[in-house]
Amino acid sequence: MIRFSRDRVQRIAAALRAARARRPRPADRRSFPVPDGMAALSVATWNVHSCVGLDARFAPDRIAQVIRDLDVDLIGLQEVGWHHRGESGMDQFAFLERHTGLTAYAGPTKHSERAHYGNCLLTRLPVRSMETMDLSVGKREPRGAIDAVVEVQGRPVRVIVAHLGLDPWERAKQVGDIVSRVESQPELPTLFMGDLNEWTPSSPRLRQLASSFADVANPRSFHARMPTLRLDRIYVTGGLQIPAFEVVRSILTRRASDHLPVRAVLAVP
Repeated sequence: MIRFSRDRVQRIAAALRAARARRPRPADRRSFPVPDGMAALSVATWNVHSCVGLDARFAPDRIAQVIRDLDVDLIGLQEVGWHHRGESGMDQFAFLERHTGLTAYAGPTKHSERAHYGNCLLTRLPVRSMETMDLSVGKREPRGAIDAVVEVQGRPVRVIVAHLGLDPWERAKQVGDIVSRVESQPELPTLFMGDLNEWTPSSPRLRQLASSFADVANPRSFHARMPTLRLDRIYVTGGLQIPAFEVVRSILTRRASDHLPVRAVLAVP
């Protein structure tokens, strides 16, 4: 067994801390204008926790208010609907459509007599097509994604909204399925966003996404009370750019869900 003196152990520990301090951390905010000749597209992603806030109160009106305040062209939501939380039997998809003025496209992953539950795309843009992806793996919790094509000033833009699983091997397959689908149409400008349940910088799933997408918005968005993890992400490819993004922190967003919304401005060629 090799034994080190206390002084050497302290020097090694100090060197490791210094190395970590030098390692660049992802930004929590970016603020640049949309380049000349490109169209602006405002988007957001948010896990709404079945509309149950940190005060344990079921308040879909509060979620709707945050979405109105975000004032984006489209927003991808996760955990919409009843799932052991909220009000049984209430159609949260329809409620949010009525109270935001945006059109809701539902991508439920669970169905029951009491309510549906899953992903949702809310948008004011024309939608050319919309379908759902089944991302379920084995006997794990059913997972899925919405795959839609919206129109931005006459240009098609693909939007994928997903909520990935809790186990690394589960997410590996889900990321692979999404990347394969995107790479089958590389010429189509594509936006992929959602709660990815990934936070480790060295994650192989995040490395795969980084190699397949041109840019990412990934500020710290979880937990809403004290955000330290970068779970909610927005990726782009196919000519799209992300000149600006931020995590939206306010009294209302810190109370409405356990995640904070991530908002971005994209540049569309």
